[in-house]
Amino acid sequence: MCVLTLCCALPGTAQRSSSAKGVNTTAAPVPTPLLNGKRAFISYEIGDVTAFPSSYSGGPERAYNEFFADMKEWGRFELVMDPKDADVVFSVRFVDSPGLPYPQIRVGVSDAKTHVSLWGFVEEVNPAWLKKHRDNAFSDTVELLVSDIHDLITPGAVQTGTQPAGKTRFSDEAR
Repeated sequence: MCVLTLCCALPGTAQRSSSAKGVNTTAAPVPTPLLNGKRAFISYEIGDVTAFPSSYSGGPERAYNEFFADMKEWGRFELVMDPKDADVVFSVRFVDSPGLPYPQIRVGVSDAKTHVSLWGFVEEVNPAWLKKHRDNAFSDTVELLVSDIHDLITPGAVQTGTQPAGKTRFSDEAR
């Protein structure tokens, strides 16, 4: 079972949860292994590979590479190269299916010992006409996912709606 956090904030508000709309007004606790984990393994789940290199630069492992770099820069978790040495496992996947209006990058989080899904995150990649803008939107989306994880496990951060400076969450924009 994977729980997805769909970050759909009301424009002009700092709160990113659906409680602003009167939905999910009570927050369930974040699983302890995610809050207390110190070491993380990041896995690459093969996603939709046809978008590379035509729609986006690089290869299908791009989301993994950028997520790994952003998590390392954040420094909250010691990144390990073997899942048996980890407390939590982050699984990264790029999805661009015909049934989706926009491509997505998804991150699932599981307990490394029990393999139980703990949490999940999904962000849509902003559409753009030019490839260089799609590439920027792709990287921005990865940064937003790391910000989502930060906000979830950092006390008080969910209420502040913290996200990388200058970044606009696509789901916050009027469509």
